[in-house]
Amino acid sequence: MKSVAVIVPALNEAANIVANMARVQACLQAVPGITFTLIVVDDGSTDNTSALVRDAGKEDPLLKVLRLNRHFGKEAAIHAGLSAAREFDACVVMDSDLQHPPELIAQMVEHWQQGAMVVEAVKQSRGNETALRRTLVQIYYGLFRYLTKLSIRGESDFKLLDRTVVSAYCQLPEHGRFFRGLVKWMGYDAVQIPFDVPESTRLRSAWGNTALFRYAINSITSFTAYPLQIVTLLGGLTFLVSLVIGGMALFDKLSGAAVDGFTTVILLILIIGSVLMFSVGLIGIYVGRIYEEVKRRPGYLIDQGSSTLDAVVTATGRTVKRAPKPSAKPAAKSTSKRATQSAATKPRKSKVDKT
Repeated sequence: MKSVAVIVPALNEAANIVANMARVQACLQAVPGITFTLIVVDDGSTDNTSALVRDAGKEDPLLKVLRLNRHFGKEAAIHAGLSAAREFDACVVMDSDLQHPPELIAQMVEHWQQGAMVVEAVKQSRGNETALRRTLVQIYYGLFRYLTKLSIRGESDFKLLDRTVVSAYCQLPEHGRFFRGLVKWMGYDAVQIPFDVPESTRLRSAWGNTALFRYAINSITSFTAYPLQIVTLLGGLTFLVSLVIGGMALFDKLSGAAVDGFTTVILLILIIGSVLMFSVGLIGIYVGRIYEEVKRRPGYLIDQGSSTLDAVVTATGRTVKRAPKPSAKPAAKSTSKRATQSAATKPRKSKVDKT
């Protein structure tokens, strides 16, 4: 029987995590011929999210929790979950607030059993988003496709990955990850399932405009260095503008039509200064990413004591098994030890000199 791990990153979801996971489990039970394990990756929640999942897991042994030492971010939580589930035949990644409908998992498994390596859910509608955010998202999709030559329009983190894809993803050495982009970049055969985004069970979204903007910048810069070419382009444009304005000023000077004032100089300083500051900021983003990569720090750290998985894989690829419980029969151990000592002290049979 095939085994599938459902990986659910969670952050401060104590209010709804138990009810949401119960609904997910009900959908999983309706899929025949598959053994599911539900792994909640607690991304350093400050509430009792992991404790609630552990208590629920006492009644259902297929519900596990993997807790990170602190909040490392959703990408790190996905990476931790996939690394811990390498031995499963396939993995499903989904959000904890049920905006990724668990009813679609049955269709995903069906496509996977038919040979698809990647099955991804694609948004037909984005729910109750404001018109401004919807417009900004479309601009982001267009920029990402133009700069990286990869289209992720409408895609989400709600995906099923075959074991081969999971292994390839976990072997990627980079620290800063973008799950959707990396899966698309790997180029495995994918099947798309459209869905409408339902209401979130959260009272307030964890993704504000600032967080989404930072997420967009990180995702683009992690995939392409093309924005650095903007610095060269702006330098060329500034040079052309400087030639035009300088030529006009020189012509006025030679013709005697020059007027007093520093308007031209001020304009040149503002234009060149703005271009330089923008260029330095853009270069600084890439230098920062290089700095994060060369440190080679792990993308996450696992809280072994609060996790209920029998074995977890660290960010460095090392498998760590949970310590076994103390033996209930110490007498057998001591008897074996005495037998070993007795055998060690037993006199050896002397050899006979046949010469």
